[in-house]
Amino acid sequence: MIDVSFTHLHEYSPANVNCPAAHIHILPVELLQQVFLLIVNDVPDYPSVFSYEDTTISPNVGSPPIVFTHVCRFWRRVAYSTTEVWSRIQVSLPGRVEPLTPFLPSFLQSWLARSGNQPLTLRIVSGDLPVCVTRRCTRQSSHESSQANSQLLGVLLAESKRWGSVALVSADEWNRDFDTPQLRSLQCCWPELSSFNAPNLTHLHITYRWSLTMRFRHIPTCDNVRHLWIQNASARIIRSTFFMFPRLESIKVDVIISDIGHPHDLTTHPCLESITFPIPSDPFQQREVLKIFSELCLPTLRKLTFVADPEESEVSCIMEALETAFCDVQVVDFQTTIPLSEIDMDVIEPLFSVAREVTVHGEVLHHPVRQ
Repeated sequence: MIDVSFTHLHEYSPANVNCPAAHIHILPVELLQQVFLLIVNDVPDYPSVFSYEDTTISPNVGSPPIVFTHVCRFWRRVAYSTTEVWSRIQVSLPGRVEPLTPFLPSFLQSWLARSGNQPLTLRIVSGDLPVCVTRRCTRQSSHESSQANSQLLGVLLAESKRWGSVALVSADEWNRDFDTPQLRSLQCCWPELSSFNAPNLTHLHITYRWSLTMRFRHIPTCDNVRHLWIQNASARIIRSTFFMFPRLESIKVDVIISDIGHPHDLTTHPCLESITFPIPSDPFQQREVLKIFSELCLPTLRKLTFVADPEESEVSCIMEALETAFCDVQVVDFQTTIPLSEIDMDVIEPLFSVAREVTVHGEVLHHPVRQ
């Protein structure tokens, strides 16, 4: 909740001064706070703490919320007292070997202090700032540890018990342990997941790296995950998630990939209610979809969403997959670019035998009536 007990702030508001003032200077405190929050929450990729040039890093003073403090004394006091506008941030790690000047970690500490006790929404990006060597710049060697990264990560880790939502965007291993008891939402790569102690995690987005030889194992952080989004996955990976996440309610996969491994032999998941993934147009790739459903028992599955055109090949693949599984599907939904008016109902018709409702972007298709 926003702290609106700003009695002392009204003393500084131009609205209380007997002189003409621009309308922007006489907004009520509560309304000004809401404006600040709307602006901060509308910043793509979160407000960035630092600004980067070719070889330099500096405080980002030209963007929200810092820019609010430059308007006038009243706005500065309101901005500094509204903890929520400081709780959603992006920190880009420079990646260079040499340490930062003390001012930059202190600037990050001050920013976080402004957020009070608010849960933090963080986007931590692994940067690639060139390292200055005399008159030229080189990239950091991969085997050298980054003192600059360690400085900034140290500041962030000191507040890890307040992390509420975190996105790790990185091309490198973090090699860190994260104690995050309040964490509810996480974006990371598969290898990073085991670094988190996050007993309250409910939303997980897995991105980037995976390996054909990767072994999946259950860890305590997975116990309460309800919603899983994976950038790319094979039948083996998807079946493994049913074992890793015992309370999973929904799973979304952006790209189905082929895999030489064998799917996990777990055949029942008692909680899964919704599945979303594409149907490849290539018949060879469609075999991965069939492997996902083979002898799979999903007693609570209610909705299947397919990012695919409802063409004959895709519909046949869905029918074959559901014939090998044990589930009671209520809705099959297509996310397609084909207009609703151009859907061939004769192609769709078989799906009515395995689902109670067929929709396109949520719009219900009516079962064709045969004369």
